[in-house]
Amino acid sequence: MRALKLKQLVFLILLTLVYLCFELGFNARLLDVVGGNASPADVEHLEVYGRTLSGVAAALVLLQLMLNRRLRSQVRRPTLVRIAVGCLLLAAAVFITIKIFVDVLVATRDAEFRRVAYNTILLQRSLVNGQAELDGLVDDKLLFAQPEGKAFLALFPFLALSNQTLDERMKDTKDQVIGNIVRTAKTGQQYYDDYLEAMKRTHTNWQKYARIPSASNDDLQREQDKAWNDYVDSLRKHNWTPYTVPGYRRAAVVKKVRQKVPVSTRWDPSDEVAFRDAVEQRYRRSTSGITVGRDRIPPGLSFAQFVARPGVQGELREALALPSGVTVAHDYGSAAEFKRLYEAMVGKSVRDKRASYDSDAAQFEYNARLFKDGNDAARAAIVPPVALAFSLLGAIGHFSKLLYLIATLVLLLRAPGQDTLSRRSAWLATSVLLAVFAGVWLLLSLAENRVTRSELFTQMLEQSRAPEEGDTGWTRARKAIVANVTHVVAVGQGYSYPVNEAIRVHLLQDLNYGYEPQP
Repeated sequence: MRALKLKQLVFLILLTLVYLCFELGFNARLLDVVGGNASPADVEHLEVYGRTLSGVAAALVLLQLMLNRRLRSQVRRPTLVRIAVGCLLLAAAVFITIKIFVDVLVATRDAEFRRVAYNTILLQRSLVNGQAELDGLVDDKLLFAQPEGKAFLALFPFLALSNQTLDERMKDTKDQVIGNIVRTAKTGQQYYDDYLEAMKRTHTNWQKYARIPSASNDDLQREQDKAWNDYVDSLRKHNWTPYTVPGYRRAAVVKKVRQKVPVSTRWDPSDEVAFRDAVEQRYRRSTSGITVGRDRIPPGLSFAQFVARPGVQGELREALALPSGVTVAHDYGSAAEFKRLYEAMVGKSVRDKRASYDSDAAQFEYNARLFKDGNDAARAAIVPPVALAFSLLGAIGHFSKLLYLIATLVLLLRAPGQDTLSRRSAWLATSVLLAVFAGVWLLLSLAENRVTRSELFTQMLEQSRAPEEGDTGWTRARKAIVANVTHVVAVGQGYSYPVNEAIRVHLLQDLNYGYEPQP
């Protein structure tokens, strides 16, 4: 029994060490993602890894409990299969529970929360790209490339939701920030490719237009003769001529002729002159150009003249997202000439997007125009702090459990002949677990770094826990807990990142957890 107990402790210690390596490595990569310029898809992808590791963490605790129970059982119950199934079920339950927890947090936010989050995420991006500065923060241009700066960026949207003055601070730079986002999403070269594609489609349309024949007397004569002969042939099938159509059939004949030739409803089937006039009208219309939009384009224009027509220009402006009044040339002699077109597109996009950022809360209500964008922003503000908190909690918890297992192993080795620890030794080992967890948490709660000492972070944290009218005791306690967790995450991530990154790069052979930062 003693040998089995010692082997089990060594097995659990090694398993916990392996888990901690993956958890700490993940924590470093998570901070790179949520504290950088990663896309929502990157955050969501790593969130899956985070929920998986949280599930594994819970399963390890259950594994230890069930193995201890099996060791004490004379009939070796529960079985190893039941232990494995139980751990898998718990891991899956934790995975799903965390997802539901985050989804509920996001779904229960109101329209005003979504509106503020929508603007706050824009401000966060501007900080990452160095396009905006915040008074009261650390005066260091390289701050956001360092661990404490990344931790602040990850927590920033969550903290900023309680600070309404931040939106005021960025009013003057909002257009610049949006413009940089537009330029990143559509570079000048990409836009030039779009222009070439639009001109290619326009040239294809011009080629179709250019093949329309111009009107000439010979062509018209042939068209009239062919139409009259076809009409006479159709009458011959009934043994009629234009002059012998029975009176009771005249209306039917006129109706059938009008399907191809625009003669009058009172046209006489024998009136060849009126018939030829109607054919001429049809012919002139078919050779008088085409209509683009409301613009009737006459025949015979060159490609440059065709492109310059108002209707064609309207189609090009729509395809290239340009404002009204901008003229698109069929070719550009230099990059500087085309740059004016690109800047016009950027300007229009900025104005359109700025109108969205300045929208009131009603536009972020459920099924409203900006609901989806606001909901995505709310998730982007909530998920990073939650993910970092769970990751840090798992790391501290299992580090404490690791020391507990080591303490148990040492105490058991110092008690030769005993299968289990005495009550006093068991309490001593348990106190190691509790003391380490509480001590690390207390230490991080009291510790500071450059960011947490800054005037801005202090102000934001105080506002997040400031009492409001109608707050209950539970509400005040919840705010205090959230503020404490925020501080612990901000400090803990800053100090632990170098160690975590070294584990990820060296021990885990640069495991990227599915994310590669853009150069």
